[in-house]
Amino acid sequence: MNTVTDSAPAPCDTGDMGLGPGPGSGPVRVSVLVVGGSLSGLSAAVLLARHGVDCLVVERRPGIGTHPRSRVLTARSGEVLRSVGLESAIDAVSRRPSGWFQTDTLADPVWTRLGPAGDPTRSISPAGSRLCDQNRLEPILLAAARRHGTRVLYGRELTEFVQDPHGVTARVLDRSTGRSRTVRCDYLLAADGTRSPVREALGIELDGRRGEPRFLSAVFAADLDPVLRGRHPTAVVFPASQVLFARGTADAPLWEYGIPDSPFAAGACEDELGRFARDRIREVTGLPGLEPDVRSVLRWGASAVIARRFRAGRVLLLGDAAHTMPVIGGLGGNTGIQDAHNLAWKLAAVLHGRAGGQLLDTYDVERIRVASHTLWHVLATARGLPQALHPETLQLGYLYPDPAGGPDPGPCEDPYRPTGRPGSRAPHLWLRDSAGRRLSVLDLFGTRFTLLAGPCGSRWLPAGTRAAAVLGVPLAAHRIGGPRGALCDPRGTFTARYGIGPTGAVLVRPDGYVLRRWGKAPDTEAALEDAVREALEQPAALGADPVRSAA
Repeated sequence: MNTVTDSAPAPCDTGDMGLGPGPGSGPVRVSVLVVGGSLSGLSAAVLLARHGVDCLVVERRPGIGTHPRSRVLTARSGEVLRSVGLESAIDAVSRRPSGWFQTDTLADPVWTRLGPAGDPTRSISPAGSRLCDQNRLEPILLAAARRHGTRVLYGRELTEFVQDPHGVTARVLDRSTGRSRTVRCDYLLAADGTRSPVREALGIELDGRRGEPRFLSAVFAADLDPVLRGRHPTAVVFPASQVLFARGTADAPLWEYGIPDSPFAAGACEDELGRFARDRIREVTGLPGLEPDVRSVLRWGASAVIARRFRAGRVLLLGDAAHTMPVIGGLGGNTGIQDAHNLAWKLAAVLHGRAGGQLLDTYDVERIRVASHTLWHVLATARGLPQALHPETLQLGYLYPDPAGGPDPGPCEDPYRPTGRPGSRAPHLWLRDSAGRRLSVLDLFGTRFTLLAGPCGSRWLPAGTRAAAVLGVPLAAHRIGGPRGALCDPRGTFTARYGIGPTGAVLVRPDGYVLRRWGKAPDTEAALEDAVREALEQPAALGADPVRSAA
């Protein structure tokens, strides 16, 4: 990968590569070029499309991978994908967590439960967590992106790019034909993995430690009903840190066997790995005559690294290109989905002329903070440190710095006791609309700023309409509770959860994070205009230095 700072890549003139007219037609033009068509890149494509941003995704692999890889879809990622209408499709290919257990073999009559049963996030999230194999989730994202008109091309590799004050010029190679095309974009998103060629071309250094391949996992199909005896575990832990994970769906179950410190040197053949995995699967299941149908075997290393910058001009890093985490809790891929969620509305605001490019500085500030904090606690969990936070706090409790520059409350809060403070995820509660249908308050967010007024805050609604017109910014306003015409708050908890009075209000960003709140009604129109203008034109407060000692 070459990157140049003073001249564009040499012209390339061969074939259309699925990108429209070929020779003589000039470069392909697109607002955003996404490099990497895996979990983070496809999530970015779907979220950008929802904001009306045209993008092109190029992925060097020939198609979606077959190994399941990421398995846990956290409650926060579930909320993100619910917001783009994918919840039902995901439910069809996933299962809900049921709990971890420990035993010597599956055939043993006594299993010891590890941790809580089920999914504790269901009480604080409309989505909750799921077990969804990455190779089942990616086709859903791919279909959604293409449904919105996004071009996603496999077997295409970015070979060169150059930035200038007005955009990025890139060269994309069709690996099957050897032909190349020039792509001109406003911004380039690097979602090209832990060894990101884009990041390396930019010279962005990593903090932390890369993992060498020493873990082995094998995905297999087998009839384990005789030893499961009606139990449906999320995972089972055996001696020597061996683990059996539930994969697939309840109707089409698969299993994944995993072991650390596998005794194989680099280059071990697949047949040898498969034989080793089958023998160990027979041991941990307690079924010596079992013939597991091993679908794939993978050796991998547990890296713990984070890039020192997530933005370099018009190039932004997300997913594994920005941070790579050990698999504990499945937070690596989920953090990438949430990178895309944070970035999509900001890119849209800039590209639609509603914000200056400096808004993208807040992506770097906010997501480095979250990734650093998450990585530290993943490692703390791996080491058994008492400071490690509960998974629900890492999923739903992380905080961004207060955009107005208020005191920094720290990197997270207890999601079971939400505050509604600026920089926090807007707390979930169930509402009913005028037709009596139940919806989460989170379902009100997505592509616009959202103003939520208290039950006696009716004057906020026309003020929101006027502020949106003055600033040219999409903004929706709702009154929660109170007289007819408001969204019904059956339990009357809205004002307490958001920390406001009956005449107060909160302003929520498109990604569902609280931007500003007012305990009672001030000069509403001016307050709203100032808050939105500051959000779109000024970088977020830097707050505390990111935690980088994790790795």
